[in-house]
Amino acid sequence: MGRGVVDQVATMTGLRVRALADLDVERAVRAFTENGWERAQVTVTDREGEAQDALRRGSAVATADPLLVPKLPLEAVSECTGDPETGARVAMEAIANGRHVVMLNVEADVVVGPILAEKARQAGVVYTLAAGDQPGAIFEMCDWATTLGFRIVCAGRGTVLFPNDHHATPETYQEIALRNRMNPKMYNEFRDGTKSQLEMVAVSNVLQMPPARRGMHEPHCSWQDLGKVFSLQVEGGILEAEGVVDMANAVDASGNYVHEDKVFPGVFVVVTSEHPGVRSAMGSLFEPGFGGTAQQWGPNWGLFRPYHLACVEVPMSMARAIFSQKPTGDLRGGMVAELVAAAKKDLTPGDELDGGGGYTVYGLSEKSEVARRENLVPFGFAYHGRVTRPVARDQALSWDDVEIDRSGFLYRLRAEQDRLFSPVAGQPASGLTEGG
Repeated sequence: MGRGVVDQVATMTGLRVRALADLDVERAVRAFTENGWERAQVTVTDREGEAQDALRRGSAVATADPLLVPKLPLEAVSECTGDPETGARVAMEAIANGRHVVMLNVEADVVVGPILAEKARQAGVVYTLAAGDQPGAIFEMCDWATTLGFRIVCAGRGTVLFPNDHHATPETYQEIALRNRMNPKMYNEFRDGTKSQLEMVAVSNVLQMPPARRGMHEPHCSWQDLGKVFSLQVEGGILEAEGVVDMANAVDASGNYVHEDKVFPGVFVVVTSEHPGVRSAMGSLFEPGFGGTAQQWGPNWGLFRPYHLACVEVPMSMARAIFSQKPTGDLRGGMVAELVAAAKKDLTPGDELDGGGGYTVYGLSEKSEVARRENLVPFGFAYHGRVTRPVARDQALSWDDVEIDRSGFLYRLRAEQDRLFSPVAGQPASGLTEGG
């Protein structure tokens, strides 16, 4: 994703990448040299002074230190690692130095996004998720809908989840991952459902719309039937309430991947209106080729964008932040949803937690008040630590089930966030307590 952003910006006018961090610093160097920079124009350093000098003389900077980049005189920083601890550190360092933050690291956002957004506002900079990724594309659709006065019934994305995928391990899809030059564990985070669940938690927190239920319904659904399926139960749909997020699965109940009319890899918003004139206009405009007569006359209309362009569109969020000081999705207030950790298998005391795409846990969306009440572990803290008592497969982990290092930056920042947005001012909003 990060390399894709660099490639796209290289084709644009008005933006330029000047510094890159990668643990394999030669990958950062190649990202420059394969996008028009001469090797002599790229300074490799982990020293701030040397990097500052390089930028002043017009060179590019490649480093293995992720915390160096946000200290440099740049307009915006994009964090793309997917590691929650690293993402939180880089974002906070950028905000402290007056840089806009374009966050591709949704894994960090679903843990500490609200406080990062609040600190950015206080610092006069923008904290934003990225256009192109499904959350950004959903925000753009919802902004369109609410600007026009529609009421949002449901917002979501397509996904591909086969039976038992929640229990997939890195070996399950290793051949496909390696064929696509991807880390099998990282690829498996997409396959075991964690990635799509966490993205919808991010959507919930920006839109202030909770998941329909734990893990969402995720029914098999064609794009033509979005407005019918994601309606209230009294209207023949599956929802108990409006104003929620959910997903549509391209896999049917028999485990068949249905290519025709699938929602994946697109995004959608289901809207409604009480105004008779608007209903009449939508009925006449919603022709059969756009969604079929089944939902032509409402009461809900499923609007569908059949693609998201991932790294290709990320520079739009950079441009919005730098030139308009606007985010792609305005995150304000506390969390309405939490990504919680569920057991991939029966866990026993001593088992080591290994995060998204690993062997022990997968992520599920949940309403934040439920997660607080049940003392559930936010998924961002399930990348390390160990199990202290038996946990049955598919059971959500509570803080009483695990032993986790509470000295890290991510933990401290989340504890501060919980105090800031607690239902009871100054009191923890979850099982986190500063200092353990």
